[in-house]
Amino acid sequence: PDTKNPAGRRDRAILETLYATGIRVSELKRLTLQDVDTEERVLRVVLGKGGKDRNVPLTRAAASAIEAYLLDAREKLRGARRSALLFLAPRGGLLHASTANDIVHAWAKKIGIKRTVTCHTFRHSVATHLLKGGADIRHIQVLLGHASLQATERYTHVEISDLMEVMR
Repeated sequence: PDTKNPAGRRDRAILETLYATGIRVSELKRLTLQDVDTEERVLRVVLGKGGKDRNVPLTRAAASAIEAYLLDAREKLRGARRSALLFLAPRGGLLHASTANDIVHAWAKKIGIKRTVTCHTFRHSVATHLLKGGADIRHIQVLLGHASLQATERYTHVEISDLMEVMR
């Protein structure tokens, strides 16, 4: 996204956050200013699915994008409204799940991805990339906030080429 304008800085922060954390869109839209610590690079998910809280790490890129957004873009989007929410809609209110998905889809389309990409696509990608990178599936389970390992396994896409490489 063009980070010279407030919406672009917000969109970049959203994309980086989704890919760094694998959080659900429902969790993303409820994040508050108190839930993010860019210095410690931690995001607090309060009342995730199942009513559970969890801390998830932020990448340097995500923390940096959030800081750039908070520097002045969020205030411009907020306008006269008062809100504790981290990510705001274009007119300063609650960022609805459909709006967040529209943002993700629009940027995916802009770079030439023809498939439909949503916030949930990031969740699958995070799980798959972490698994391919050697992360333990139990760690991925905790990151995604899954109650069972079976739920996490559904998110990981192990390809036949990966299995053949392991066998070699």
